[in-house]
Amino acid sequence: MNRPPSPQADGLEAVFLEMRPALVRRARAMGAGEDADDVIQDVWIRLRSTDAPIGNPQAYLFRMVYTAVLDRRRGLRRAAARDGAWNASASPPEEGQSTPADAERSLIAREALAAVEARLQALGDPGAMIFRRHRIGGETQRRIAEDLGMGLSTVEKHLRRAYAAILGLEDKDEA
Repeated sequence: MNRPPSPQADGLEAVFLEMRPALVRRARAMGAGEDADDVIQDVWIRLRSTDAPIGNPQAYLFRMVYTAVLDRRRGLRRAAARDGAWNASASPPEEGQSTPADAERSLIAREALAAVEARLQALGDPGAMIFRRHRIGGETQRRIAEDLGMGLSTVEKHLRRAYAAILGLEDKDEA
């Protein structure tokens, strides 16, 4: 429903258009920086819905800019706090700290681990054992090859098969 603009609104809009450069400067001076034009756009949108008679339009517009800059600043602070809280809960704990995992995360992790285990079991020995020793135990491929009495290229071949089997899980999940 479009309502016809009141004569008061037309006058306030004319004052706004005349004062726009000063309002942008005011927003920048208050710390809006590059967002000053966005703040002024917000003021314009709010201004279009104003019907009340305004005694001092210049002061009213400066006050609207002040309020819009504060609203934007508060919104950015809330967003930063919300993002910080989310990152803290989503990121792994610092070394030496532990946080209880929620039930869904725990279930998903157990299912993923079970799927990887099943794929490694399907590879059989020596592939599964080589993979565990290298990726979990941190042993070098050369050391594993020497211990098992096989060539380095054979160890690499078993690792490639293990990686392909595990990566096949991701392809299966995406399908």
